[in-house]
Formats: sequence, structure tokens, C-alpha cells
Amino acid sequence: LLHYYNLRDRQNEVEKEEIRPLGEKSNILVLVNKFLSFISKLEKVSLLIDKTMDGEEFGNSEFEDEGIFSRIGSQFSQMTRRLNMNLKDLNSEKENVKSLVTDISHQIKTPLASIKLFNTILLEENISKQEEQEFLEKTKEEVNKLEWLASSLIKVSRMEVGLIELNKENGSIEQTLRETINSVYLKALEKDIDINVEQITDININHDQKWTKEAIVNVLENAIKYLKQGGPVNINIEKLETYIKIDIEDSGIGIPNNELGKVFNRFFRGSSDIVRNSEGSGIGLYLTRKILEEQGGNIIVSSTQGQGSKFTILITI
Repeated sequence: LLHYYNLRDRQNEVEKEEIRPLGEKSNILVLVNKFLSFISKLEKVSLLIDKTMDGEEFGNSEFEDEGIFSRIGSQFSQMTRRLNMNLKDLNSEKENVKSLVTDISHQIKTPLASIKLFNTILLEENISKQEEQEFLEKTKEEVNKLEWLASSLIKVSRMEVGLIELNKENGSIEQTLRETINSVYLKALEKDIDINVEQITDININHDQKWTKEAIVNVLENAIKYLKQGGPVNINIEKLETYIKIDIEDSGIGIPNNELGKVFNRFFRGSSDIVRNSEGSGIGLYLTRKILEEQGGNIIVSSTQGQGSKFTILITI
């Protein structure tokens, strides 16, 4: 009997010895599995970093329902989208700069070629005093064009890169408009053009008086330039709920339908002979739009070719 109990105790001890190593092995396996799973997730993170560097977009499915790694995946996804957006903006800006340089080169080339030609004629040709004076006058006109173009380009470039800060102050929009009309009065007088303004109630709004005047001047000068001798320019001001609306209407040459969407583009000029033979470089209306947009406003145009145009300026109250 003693021998039996001794054998049973011995068997229990052996079983305990066998069970203990199995438990320890099981724990080790769990740790190994967790470690391998962690390594696998790190490899996914590494892959996401590579995708981010390559600019690829991806979803969050790689770390679905996996705690901190799911958040990391989401953050990488957001970061990639932002980086791609920034890259698109940079590429767009690069194209804009390229387009601007091309446009400037084209705008400067024409008057320079004219000046060079006139100068060659003056130096090399045997011409009369009257002809000499005519070429000198033409050279002066081209120099003035270059000077005006340079001034306009400086304004546009400073506006585009944010170097011009608009100083919006509460002031009379009627006073701004009156000063604007006074600045173009002589040009209108030369063509016997009346600028008619309907009686308005003075309204104070927050606006940059100097640059708002410049924006309206560009519209008025265009109306005067392409209006027949003696034709009127009518200005109407109306207070809306959130805007001041200024309509500037003329009975000039009008704008073709296929060009209406382009008149506010930088350097755009109409295709008609009257436009091509008139002074200008297609910057004025573009600058007007930029100035108004910087103040939260806008400008739109409606026109019938041969009958005139109406420019509607909206300024935020």
C-alpha cells in the first residue's frame, strides 16, 4: 500500500513538472505572437511613410480597429492629402509665374520693337524735319506705354503676392465715387462725354478709398475709351442687404459673347480692331477684380456687341 501511494505521489509530481513547462511555453508563444504582430504593424507604418513620401493617397483600412495604429494611419492619410494639395498649389503657382513671365515678355516686346524701328529710321534715314517730329512723337507714345505697363505690372505683382495691404476704413462711398469721376473728367471732356450719376443718399461703408477709386477708374476709363464722341456714361448706386451695387453703363462698342468670360483675365484684350488699335495692355479690369475681391466684393459684366456694356461693382457693406 505504501508502495502504491509512493508511486501515485511520484506520478503527480511528474505531471506537475510536465504542466509547468507547457504553461511557460504558452506564455512565450503569446509574447512572440504579440511581438510579431507589433513588427507587422511597424512594417505597415513604414509602408505608409514610403507612400506619403511618394505622394500616394490611401485610406485607413490598413489599421482598421487597431487603436493607436489606426490613428497613425488616419494621420498619415490626412498628411498625404495636405501635402498633395500643397504640391498642387505650388505647381499651379509655378504655371502662373510662367504664364506671367510669358505675358510680360509679349507685352514689352511690341513697344520695344516699335521704339527700335523709329530710332533706326531717325538715325539712318534721310527724313524731313516734319517726319522726324512725327517719329519722335510716336517714340514718346511707345515710351509712355512702357511706363504705364511697368507701373501696372508692379501693382498687379504686389497685389498677387500680398505686398499691398488694403486699409479698409469707414467712409463715404459717394465721396470715393465723386473723386473717381473727377480723376477721369478731362478724358471724358476731350470726347464730349457726360458722366451721369443718379442722386444718391450718402452711405458710409468700410472700404479702402484709394484702391477702390483705382478699381472704379479702370472701368470708367474703359467706358470712355470705347465710347463714341458725345455718348453718355450712366452710373447708378443701389444699397442692397449686404452690398453696395454700382452700375456703370455705356453705349459703346460692347463685348462679344465669346469674350465676356475673359474680360477680367490678366492681359486679355478684345479681338476687334478698335480695341487692338487703342492704348492698353489688358491689366486694368484684371486689377479691378483683384482689388474688389480683396475687399470681399466682386465685379460682373453684361454686354451686347455694338450696343454697349454694363459693369456691376459689388462692395461689401
